[in-house]
Amino acid sequence: MILLRRLYLSATSLSWLILTASTVILIAFSTLMLPLVEPATFTRYGDSFWFTMTTILTVGYGDLYPTTYNGRIFTVLFLYIIGIGLFASFIGKAIESLTLRRRREERGELVFKGKNHIVIMDWSHKAENAIAEILKQDERTEIVVIDKLEKAKEIHPRIHYIKGNATHGEVLRQANIHEARAVLIFADDQIEDQMLTDGKSLLIATAVERMSPDVYTTVEVEREEHLQNFSHIKVNKFILSNGTIAKMAVNSIFSEAK
Repeated sequence: MILLRRLYLSATSLSWLILTASTVILIAFSTLMLPLVEPATFTRYGDSFWFTMTTILTVGYGDLYPTTYNGRIFTVLFLYIIGIGLFASFIGKAIESLTLRRRREERGELVFKGKNHIVIMDWSHKAENAIAEILKQDERTEIVVIDKLEKAKEIHPRIHYIKGNATHGEVLRQANIHEARAVLIFADDQIEDQMLTDGKSLLIATAVERMSPDVYTTVEVEREEHLQNFSHIKVNKFILSNGTIAKMAVNSIFSEAK
């Protein structure tokens, strides 16, 4: 048991390439050798391949099995001890890699490689509403959210999280801003000073234009007088936070009065 445990630990420490190559070589070696070791049972390479795979993957189906001493020794040595252990290490490595990728995805460490996606800055309540609306209206568009959270707020096949400062070029490249369809920059609700809030939005919009000048950009602005500060960059659409709500409220009153 100690020897098998050491073999397993040694196998799992191998790189993906070596472990995969070793598994393929073992399967090919067993497939080619079994007809030579026991030709009466394994008359075709297809039979030896079937026996090899069912032995290392399961306990075998019993339709084929070695009857000679040499065949049984070969099976025990290469398939039971080495084969099953090697394939178990391969499966363990695969599960470990998938788990690690999932964790990195949750922490926002992976590079997004999709195209025609929508990039949203900051995972705020407004952003969550926008995400829900996008998922509802379009069944294909993917969403990339940039924030500084330790973990993504939501795990979804079409929602991808990038951790970092949205004004940094490296973070925008990680979000593949060059291939983005649109960018939504919401005002940061955690900043009480409206001047600082709009200042942050201005910095992000400037960084976005520098990296991807043709992307469609929508910016939420707290105060209307700050719009002139965005005149040197290209913004396709502005949304006034307080103004929009006030306008909707007034319009509802007058439309009802009519």
